[in-house]
Amino acid sequence: MPEAIRERVSILIAARNEEATILTCLQAIDNLAYPPDCLEVLIGNDRSEDGTGSLVDQFICNKPQFRLVDITTNLNQQQGKANVLAQLARQASGQYLFFTDADTAVPPTWISGMLRPFQDPRIGIVTGCTQINGREFWATIQAMEWLVTQYLIKQFADWDIPLTAMGNNMAVRRPVYQQTGGYEKLPFSVVEDYQLFREVLQRGHSFAHLFEPTVLATTQPMPDWRSWMQQRKRWMVGAFQLPWYFAVLLVAQALFLPLLLLLALWQPLLALGLWLARFLWQSVQLVQVARQFRRYDFLPYLLPYDLVMSVNWLLSLLYYWLPTPVTWKNRTFNP
Repeated sequence: MPEAIRERVSILIAARNEEATILTCLQAIDNLAYPPDCLEVLIGNDRSEDGTGSLVDQFICNKPQFRLVDITTNLNQQQGKANVLAQLARQASGQYLFFTDADTAVPPTWISGMLRPFQDPRIGIVTGCTQINGREFWATIQAMEWLVTQYLIKQFADWDIPLTAMGNNMAVRRPVYQQTGGYEKLPFSVVEDYQLFREVLQRGHSFAHLFEPTVLATTQPMPDWRSWMQQRKRWMVGAFQLPWYFAVLLVAQALFLPLLLLLALWQPLLALGLWLARFLWQSVQLVQVARQFRRYDFLPYLLPYDLVMSVNWLLSLLYYWLPTPVTWKNRTFNP
């Protein structure tokens, strides 16, 4: 194995009430094609109210590279996931900090694939890609949205335009992380991955986004519309911190359907043409994504996806503007 990929790696996982998914996550990490003596896995049990802690304890028995850390206090102003990661990073010994979620399963090639861009010394942070598990209608719609969004992020990254990172599939050089002060020194944010990404770039480091099967993780869909809206509210907190022109594009996407319907009252053919152009452009992207990751189950859903997401993007924008807190793992935070 080349020396470049034998760096010591620390995987940090924040876990709160994850008894339904944590074993799948840990089993995937246990199956990583990476030397165990170069790997440590720190699982932060964030005051779980279910059997998460005992399940982790049983799994890591006789696995010295795994360690369970009970999180019972907060560092500085941090809360929730950012607080857990801050405390785990303090205990980590790796030269690279890898982040994934307790409901996410990474592929065996994850470590070697994510380390590859770090051969460029300018790279400070790397983001992988993630797909949604499940073939039911709602799960498939979410899977399509996740992958086509990441496909667009990758295109911007290839033009050296940074957008965001994904905290369930992310890695950062430890010295670069320390330059930011770590999560305990960063302002609290419900989008802690974007907060770290932005801080890394502000310190002059570059970034990489990988959109390939070697780093393709799998996570769970939101089980219902309400939880999906809560997820989007968190994400939009980060989206509206992007440059103003991206925020304008986000709002335009959300308002596309009502504006199109309004236009159709006076210019129905023009409205139809605009919708068809958007639909074809979107479908081309989805077909490319489907081919790359062999998600051919996307193809029958091209039209339903456009209709469902046109409504959901509008509703998620309206929900974001409501003066309500963000809910995550049975906790509420002010965005």
